[in-house]
Amino acid sequence: MPQVQQQQQQPQQRPQQRPQPQQQHQQQQHHRQQHQHHHHQQQQQQQQQQQQYHQPQTHAHSYSPHQARQVHQHQQIPQNHQTPQQAQHVMDWQQMPPPTQSPVPQYQPAPQPTIPQQKQTPQQQIQQQHRQKPLSSHANSPRINSPHTNSPILAQSPQLPHQNVQAKSRSTSLASVKIEHAGRVSASPRLMTQGLTRSPSVSSVRSPAPAPGLIPHHQDTNSLLVCVAEEMFAKARKEVLRLADNLDPQGVQEYQKMVATGLGCLETVLGSNKLAPRLEAKLQLRYASILCEETNNIMEAETALTKGITLCEKYRFADLGYLMQFLQLRMLSQRKGKAAMIAVDQKINDAELLKHTHWVYALRFFKASLYLQSPNPSDIHALENLRCITTLSILRGDIIIFVVASLLEGLSLLKNMKDDAVVKIQNCLAQSQKYQLDPSTHVPQVDILALMLDFACSLHQKSPQMIMQKLKLLQSRMDNTLQDHSWSLNETEVLLPIKKQTGNNQVFSEDTRAIIRLGGENESCDYLVMSFWTKIEAFIMTYTYSGLGLLYSSPRNDKRIFEIWDEALGSLTRNAHKMRTNPASLQEAMKSADWRRELKCYLQIVRGLHLATISRWQDVWKCVEELESLVQPPIEGVVGLYSCYLSGVYHQGTGDLTAAKSIYEGPLLSLESNLDANGNIIGLASTRQGHAEFEVRVLSAFNRLWIMQHPDHRDDRLTAELIDLLRPLCTEHPNLEIRIAFNLILAATQTSPPLGIGAAKTHLSIALNGARTLGDVHTLSIALNLMRAKLFQNIVGDQALKSAKAGAAQARKAGNRLWMSVAEGLLAQSYEVQGQMAEARHSWDQGAAFAGDALGGGVPAPT
Repeated sequence: MPQVQQQQQQPQQRPQQRPQPQQQHQQQQHHRQQHQHHHHQQQQQQQQQQQQYHQPQTHAHSYSPHQARQVHQHQQIPQNHQTPQQAQHVMDWQQMPPPTQSPVPQYQPAPQPTIPQQKQTPQQQIQQQHRQKPLSSHANSPRINSPHTNSPILAQSPQLPHQNVQAKSRSTSLASVKIEHAGRVSASPRLMTQGLTRSPSVSSVRSPAPAPGLIPHHQDTNSLLVCVAEEMFAKARKEVLRLADNLDPQGVQEYQKMVATGLGCLETVLGSNKLAPRLEAKLQLRYASILCEETNNIMEAETALTKGITLCEKYRFADLGYLMQFLQLRMLSQRKGKAAMIAVDQKINDAELLKHTHWVYALRFFKASLYLQSPNPSDIHALENLRCITTLSILRGDIIIFVVASLLEGLSLLKNMKDDAVVKIQNCLAQSQKYQLDPSTHVPQVDILALMLDFACSLHQKSPQMIMQKLKLLQSRMDNTLQDHSWSLNETEVLLPIKKQTGNNQVFSEDTRAIIRLGGENESCDYLVMSFWTKIEAFIMTYTYSGLGLLYSSPRNDKRIFEIWDEALGSLTRNAHKMRTNPASLQEAMKSADWRRELKCYLQIVRGLHLATISRWQDVWKCVEELESLVQPPIEGVVGLYSCYLSGVYHQGTGDLTAAKSIYEGPLLSLESNLDANGNIIGLASTRQGHAEFEVRVLSAFNRLWIMQHPDHRDDRLTAELIDLLRPLCTEHPNLEIRIAFNLILAATQTSPPLGIGAAKTHLSIALNGARTLGDVHTLSIALNLMRAKLFQNIVGDQALKSAKAGAAQARKAGNRLWMSVAEGLLAQSYEVQGQMAEARHSWDQGAAFAGDALGGGVPAPT
């Protein structure tokens, strides 16, 4: 930032009539005498000023040309003074990338007036003490572990205009500022205040003492304080991405100091009581939003919002009032969810009564985001709220709003996945495609969301042909977005066009651009702003989904699957600080870092489970070690449960059954630890555990049953109890794979009394038909080998030999070395019963080789 030397300002004189020669001579003598007297006074004043004015450099923040010009204009009508404000959007929802602040437009530099160095008055000394006082109160208010509040208003503070002074007594010298960066640009120069420095022109010219109008006014001080505050906030945000990854204590302390300094400056300005009403309302909003995001001073933030709302109601600043209400609702939702829902309903009713349709949309989508973050997002009230949006959008002709509301309804149903969820989701998708010929509905972010939701439904339906078809559509659409420059790589906002509303011009303005953005004069629509995923995040999610989809391909290309997942992990690492615009706070940056970390864990989990399927235990152990470094205790949530489950799978696959059983029986994965007061298992409808948590505990119970078939871990009583516990949960489970696995376990488990042949045939038949429907070669090989072991043990005949050969062929096709070893052993027994000893010896040797490869192939010792 260029530095500007202070120059002495010349007083502006009124035009006078030209004096006569004699009068000129008398005036020259009179001026000469006064000049000598003033020169003596100036020398004394300069010595005093050099001792008093010794201040550090101050940095100012960036503002738009409109804001910068207002700093130098005279304040004639304060009520009409408006400043564009940027803010962060409120609405986001679960499974979408965390929200960030609105992109910062490129600002042009504006000249900054130099502040003359004068002797401090007692009033200025008091203001300086008051300005330093808040630093200690905010410096000790960290909020690193506090709940994240997604504030809708994180905009730059408005510039304050100068107080109206007489033009005859003031002259201002301006300095131009060169823009070095196109992003965040500081429009105010640094002031050279290390002692009183004077330019050669000032030191060589004798001038009278400064006029009273040149003494800095309180409005000049307020403007400078606001600039310092914004400079502190901007400087703190520069390193926020790096800081969010490691949370270095020294870096966090420096960050908090800068935020506290900015808050102290804003508090001093608000305490001056000399602000125009609209400027005061903006500063109250800015002050409350920073308190909400960066500190635990919720009560102080609510007090500032209450003052701001009262001010907006008094002067009818409806636009700022809605912004403050959004922030107030967000803060309330962090502490009292039910109270926030009631408050949102009240605000919606008020907006509907006043016919502020734009804000009705915004408030209802905000309510939808709260439901999406709740344990039961498909609650009847949540769906009713979304259907109110679709009804209103159809009446007004806002088609894109109808599409987004329909997709959000499908997303809410997907999170719970009840019995008829897939049918309802497909109905929502069909509703969203009703207006696909309307060009206004083709927003790339919305199109990708619809395709991903459709693909997720196909994964639940387990139809390989449908999965591959939907996957190709998704990949093709993502490839087309590479040429779509309307969606940048790290853009977090999506603009949904809504028809303009006449007669309500005061309820939205440039200050509401974080939620409602005004359209151009030649446009017939305004825009509703939503926080969405970026293009980089969408590609990473597509890579993840593609790997899952290719698991159902026939033949399955395992190499291609791992390459896709490795690309997703590489993109997360390479673009860690590029996939989103600079966050507005440390809390937001931490939320984004947690999302990246959670996605890395998920990718390591699916890689590890698939590696276990093909018995690559060394690589499975690497995934376990990576997860141990990513998942820090206390282990909780879906990622923590699946990480623990993968560790148990590794120990079970490498033969350490004792360690595996202890993991499965632990409090995290045990079904018994999730019983209600009556001894019944808490199922899918419970709020204590979600759909994914329930399924991983069911899988752990399956593995416990397999382990208890080993002679060293045999427990018939516990086996019977566990089967009785699983039977009502798995018999009619909506996931076909869960039903198949449960039937295979029932057919293979040795119980007391033993299972009859008829029941075993029934369970095996269900498993075989389900495996053929899924096209799952691995499950089909397990079913065929269990059929050979249960129905054709020690049986002589071609049917028994054909069954053993079919099981061995499917096992080789699946590629799991453990089951290949089992299949070859069963085939060797069949050959031996038939009297074909040479073939039996060959199959037995191959089975032993597969077993040694699967269990002893360089497995590292657990640490």
